[in-house]
Amino acid sequence: MAAYWKRFVESVTDLVNKYRYDPFFRTEVHVIALQAAFALVLLALMGTAYNILSNDVANAILHGLAAGGQGKVPYSLGTSIVAQTQALRTHNFISLVCLIVGQTALFGYIIARITLTPTRDALAAQKQFIGNIAHELRTPLSVIKTNTEVSLLGEVSAELKTTLKSNIEELDRINEIINNLLSLSALVKPERIEFTAVDLSVIATDAVQKYSQLAKSGDHQVTLRKSPDAQVWGNATALTQIVGNLIKNALSYTPRGGHVRITVEPAPDNQVEILVQDSGIGIARKDLFRIFEPFYRADPSRTKGAGGTGLGLAIVSELIKMHQGKITIRSAIGRGTTVAVLFPGIRGRVTVGNEADLRDGLNEIAVDFSKR
Repeated sequence: MAAYWKRFVESVTDLVNKYRYDPFFRTEVHVIALQAAFALVLLALMGTAYNILSNDVANAILHGLAAGGQGKVPYSLGTSIVAQTQALRTHNFISLVCLIVGQTALFGYIIARITLTPTRDALAAQKQFIGNIAHELRTPLSVIKTNTEVSLLGEVSAELKTTLKSNIEELDRINEIINNLLSLSALVKPERIEFTAVDLSVIATDAVQKYSQLAKSGDHQVTLRKSPDAQVWGNATALTQIVGNLIKNALSYTPRGGHVRITVEPAPDNQVEILVQDSGIGIARKDLFRIFEPFYRADPSRTKGAGGTGLGLAIVSELIKMHQGKITIRSAIGRGTTVAVLFPGIRGRVTVGNEADLRDGLNEIAVDFSKR
């Protein structure tokens, strides 16, 4: 007997510890408990409704009998009682249905919140962990890069110089991954990001200048058309990252000697559109539906040498969502890609995009890095 009691106590202790330290098991217990409570509430509602209906029917019959004692015709009396009971039954049934639907919605909401809590917490913890690791990696990587660049200033052999330059390129790639990871971490709490009036034309101009060396190395022709009225409501840093990612992707996936066109112009309904078009390799249909997934990479045979981390478009989509914007991507293999992003304009200003002269007043700048 003592052995059975000991096993029982150990089992209970194990369950209690599992409940304390395993969030998913705790969620299962809570869901089962809520479902049992829901069943009890339904039974209580049905019992209460049955009692109320019984009392109402009994009262209707008593009133009918009392009215019969006053000399009313039995047939009309019976008809009156039946009509009253049917009305009471209908009223109670409607009330019961409303209560059951309301209770079901309430318990469903509570169960959904409890069920998704561990997932939300795990996702937030994962992003926070990624952000912390990225921060910790920044310093040693910066030191390694600085030491490598200093080594290049000295007298080194041609072979070692090539190796050191390759190391710096890989360090830059790692830094890009870290910056993307930090961006994902920052998106955990987007309410901390400050929004102001930002000129999207200036953002696009700076991005073209930033990636001018990349365009030059690929002999690309870059054309920028921008409107004098292209202010949006957003965060300058986030918008810079959006536009920069789109332009870098267009340059990276466009063969040597290709062209990239960027257009910033007003759009209907007080919006501003940035359009990035390239003559690149394009995106297959099977990949197009997954390009916003983190770390997703298209067919390696087509993207060989293009680099990238698989995080750029995932971050772009999240940042656009944060700005309440819209992104549209049209692409076909061998026919290039067109990316259109709509951002809300400045509220309270004159409606942007409804005047034809705004589109006619576009400024155009062509930067040709080709050797033709």
